[in-house]
Amino acid sequence: MNFSVGLARCPGTCGEWVQGAHGGVPFLVDCPIDRFAEIKVTLNPHGGQWDLPQHKTKVLQVLELLKEDLGLQTLGGQVEFLQQLPEGKGMASSTADISAAAAALLLALDQNPAPEQVMKLALRIEPSDSVMFPGITALEHVQRHNYRFLGSSIPALFLALDWGGSIDTKAFNARPGLGGHYRRFEGAIQRAYKLALEGIEQGDIEKLAISGTISAQCNLEINPKPQFKPFLDWVLQNGGLGVVTAHSGTLLAGVFPATESVERALRSHLQREVQQRFNPVYLDVFNSHPGGIITKNLKYRENAG
Repeated sequence: MNFSVGLARCPGTCGEWVQGAHGGVPFLVDCPIDRFAEIKVTLNPHGGQWDLPQHKTKVLQVLELLKEDLGLQTLGGQVEFLQQLPEGKGMASSTADISAAAAALLLALDQNPAPEQVMKLALRIEPSDSVMFPGITALEHVQRHNYRFLGSSIPALFLALDWGGSIDTKAFNARPGLGGHYRRFEGAIQRAYKLALEGIEQGDIEKLAISGTISAQCNLEINPKPQFKPFLDWVLQNGGLGVVTAHSGTLLAGVFPATESVERALRSHLQREVQQRFNPVYLDVFNSHPGGIITKNLKYRENAG
């Protein structure tokens, strides 16, 4: 018997450049990086069930939503996670999983996975990131769900770390005090957003890093990171331009220019120094990424023997 196969991957994020509210409506501006969720879906038209890890409940949800939307109730198959993102750190792991799975299923059905379609599916499950879109996109991730393409991603390096724990995105966005927090910092977030727009338009990573730092500082009220100030000072003293944070996660990262000499320094002595000085449980170096769902043109039929 022949089985249709689709494979897709979606980048994660190094948190968000900016997150807050416009006129009381929450929004975010993602920071896509070169880390991915990659998923392969092998369909069985009459299987009825999905073979996937039990804890991947959000992936199961999006596959079932697509089955319902497309009127393919007998559809099932195998779902393989070829690459995964760390969960609960604010790296858009859930959105990337959902987006890659939806895209892989649509590819297996010989359909084009449009970013807007994938976004709408993800937002039916939880407040989501905008990583399914190419470039940098602002998204009203809780209500209205309007989005705006801001421009292409700017080359940058990120020295990312966290000190453990995890934050559930849905629970974070349902916190009773979140609306008041956004109102108190709306002016600062508007300044950060304006700087982000200028940085993206001008290809100026320094302006984008300053916008990220402003937004990250605002976020400390609702999501404290005790070593934020010492780490920011260290970043600025070592050639960094600012920081970016996971507003509903645990990740914090220094933003650095994307040059060969800086990358060598980050991957050698600066990474070791951060480990010794700040004692994180997670430490990595990322590159910025153009964003968007990536497919490997697996619109073929795989013979299962």
